[in-house]
Amino acid sequence: MISMSRTGLVAGVLTTAVALTVPTASAAPFPEVNGHTDNWVNEGTPSVEYDNGYKVDSQAEVRAALDQCKDRSVSCVTTPFSTPTQVTKWFDVENTGTGTGPIENCGQGEGEINQTIGGTHTFTWGWNVGGSVDVTIEEVLKVGATAQYNESTTEAKSGDIRITVKKGEKGMLKMGYDMERSISGVTIQGGKFGGAKITGLRLEIPLKGGMRVGTDVVQCGGTLLNGR
Repeated sequence: MISMSRTGLVAGVLTTAVALTVPTASAAPFPEVNGHTDNWVNEGTPSVEYDNGYKVDSQAEVRAALDQCKDRSVSCVTTPFSTPTQVTKWFDVENTGTGTGPIENCGQGEGEINQTIGGTHTFTWGWNVGGSVDVTIEEVLKVGATAQYNESTTEAKSGDIRITVKKGEKGMLKMGYDMERSISGVTIQGGKFGGAKITGLRLEIPLKGGMRVGTDVVQCGGTLLNGR
């Protein structure tokens, strides 16, 4: 179990200008998820139960309970509910060079389309309690060794990637990020009603060096990650 720190964490945002010069998609070693439809962080609802038996599952109440941990007279300890997992979240990205969506090779033309494309995407991560939480990732959830950011962050990158779309296919640039996911609880001693237990805290953060770039190519009648 881990003692809670009293410094701050804000759900992070990463803005990346995509176009890394690589000949093929960078391989993702973790299970892959569709970032356009994935909602893991908010699939679980956190709750807090005070020592007097009062229990509530609103984000505001859970955040208020966590805020007590900033008080030096209150002791807070976190307990992981399971081993953290890692996934790669992929997103289709618009081609900023031409302002187009999918590159389609679905007409009467012949041969394949080879084109250099680039784009931008904003990655977000955070908690299922909404907004900012005054605790640090490193000392509370012990993921600082692998996590890239522990506060609101913006980082820009640029480059390009080559896409090949064969006859009967359509495709787009896609960007991914390796994310670590954890579910934990917090035991609070002192404070409101003498103490409390928080359960179901979900956190998703990017891993160091985890940005990936590739291409999303499907048959003309198929569906891309973004539903097109």
